[in-house]
Amino acid sequence: MSNILRKILVVLVCFCSLSAAKAKAYFENIHQFKLDNGLQVVVIENHKAPIVKQMLFYKVGSIDETVGKGGLAHLLEHLMFRGTSQFSGNQFNDIMEQNGAISNAFTSQDVTAYHQLIDVSRLETAMALEADRMENLQITDENFEAERQIVFQERKQRIDNNPSAKFYEALKKTLWQNHPYARQVTGEDAEILNLKRHDAIDFYQRHYAPNNAVLVLSGDLTPSQAEELAQKYYGKIAAQPSSAKPDLPHLPEEYKASLSMKLPDVKLGRMVNIYAAPSFNLDKEKVYALEVLAEYMGRDKNSPLYQKIVIQDKKALDIDVNYNPISRSYGTFEIVLVPTDEKETNMSFWLNRAWNYAMNKFDHEQLEMTKQKLLADLVYLEDNPDNIAELIGYMAATDVDVTTMKEYETGIRKVTLDDVVAIAQTLQNNAPQISGLLHPQKGDSHE
Repeated sequence: MSNILRKILVVLVCFCSLSAAKAKAYFENIHQFKLDNGLQVVVIENHKAPIVKQMLFYKVGSIDETVGKGGLAHLLEHLMFRGTSQFSGNQFNDIMEQNGAISNAFTSQDVTAYHQLIDVSRLETAMALEADRMENLQITDENFEAERQIVFQERKQRIDNNPSAKFYEALKKTLWQNHPYARQVTGEDAEILNLKRHDAIDFYQRHYAPNNAVLVLSGDLTPSQAEELAQKYYGKIAAQPSSAKPDLPHLPEEYKASLSMKLPDVKLGRMVNIYAAPSFNLDKEKVYALEVLAEYMGRDKNSPLYQKIVIQDKKALDIDVNYNPISRSYGTFEIVLVPTDEKETNMSFWLNRAWNYAMNKFDHEQLEMTKQKLLADLVYLEDNPDNIAELIGYMAATDVDVTTMKEYETGIRKVTLDDVVAIAQTLQNNAPQISGLLHPQKGDSHE
């Protein structure tokens, strides 16, 4: 399954970067409406090629699981490919393949999504199959047990046998504390093995409904065509009672934690700083300054952090900075670096030194260069119905109004030098955060 977080972060770099002329032209091609059963539909016209991306987002992820039922959202994602009363077994995948579709799904903390990139002439087939499994999924004992074992083995492979992922999991648990974001999308080993068939059926019945979903159609079709097709295939599916949403507590601003781990099979150590940052749902006005800060600080090898800590100080082999403001709760601002010396234990000192160096260099000229870089990149988003569908769908499914797109260029252009300096200071001093070091474990001992 695809890694939604990484893809969203990559797309988002492009997202805040459209020139004024392009912005007006592109945003006019985004339309939305709602069916009587509550299904939100977003249409993104792009007639440059006869293809359409269909994405169906459900507003449910790992944060909606009850305690002890970790991994249930991810397990249900797998079960959705196991057949319905009308199309049994692997017929969904077989039909998609026969029609030349690229089809997959992903689960995140906030959402679960199913998607197909397909020739526009075959779109109705994809819509019919997707609508069918929204209301007619069949979860047999055999299929449930088979997919539970697959999910369990995925957990072993992706987390338990992957030291970097195991480290990152520990960081998240320590940072988020009692917040639902502390839960792993994969679930814990014991949780997965304790899941029952009735858990999956109940989860499906509570969350998989049109009034808890967003349909995105991006590509070679008009809004009127999209509305007619959405009504034809999804309009007759009944809405369901809304499920209670989880509590999403605020973390104390003064919370700061550190974590050091030594694990076997680590080829390169790393340092990871994660900050719980403003998101569109928490503080939209601060998002734009954070975008500028992330772009300036470290999204390529010409950034001042890279130049200082990698080229000049030679304390790191690489450094990366990412900011993600699209979430139901907090966003995240992350700095990841690979130390040159695996025995180095004072990387925080060198990172802080590089950070201060970068901020001292930040002036009006650097601000304008960074904003222009952001505004230039977004032009390319217009040409890709695949990326724009995922971005807009993720926004809508996390209750970020998609018309927020129209504010992006203005928001970026309005960012001042003082805004970036202030948000950098807030991030460093008044944001919940964790700093983690991962070291290779030498010898045969296990710590």
